[in-house]
Amino acid sequence: LDIERRRQAETSIALAQASLQLIIDTAPLAIALFDAKTLRVLRMNHMAAALARHPLDAMLGRMPEEFLDPDNAQLVQGHMRDALSSKDAVQHEYRRSMDGQVRIWDARYMPLATVPDAPPDQLLLVASDVTEQRAAFDARLHEAIAQRERLVKEVHHRIKNNLQGVAGLLQQ
Repeated sequence: LDIERRRQAETSIALAQASLQLIIDTAPLAIALFDAKTLRVLRMNHMAAALARHPLDAMLGRMPEEFLDPDNAQLVQGHMRDALSSKDAVQHEYRRSMDGQVRIWDARYMPLATVPDAPPDQLLLVASDVTEQRAAFDARLHEAIAQRERLVKEVHHRIKNNLQGVAGLLQQ
């Protein structure tokens, strides 16, 4: 009976892991798991590999300086080390040229410890492409600025008209 329950539990865990892996692989997010000591890639989905501009199979076991240019590798490693010294998620924004256009990625690093109150042994990266949201925000901001300028011009025009009316009354 105990062996049967253990087999069922193992089957249930395997199914849950397979479901989780399917979700990670199909998510529109870049998801990567790094070793905390070496910063080597332990797991990664296709979106994260596309963000790094390398095939998924070539990414596993590699460190950031092996797949990023030196300046970006140093920046990313600094962000990763900052995140590992924090207990909370750390957010950074990256601009990457992809398919001939600059894309903006919102990246969040989360240190993970398998033992509570122990130093983290893994680092999770979850990044999302926020280019469209930033463009929409910029468009709204520019429209608000333009509307403000139109209102200021209208107020100036009305003040000028009122002053001319007052000057006309004073002349009479």
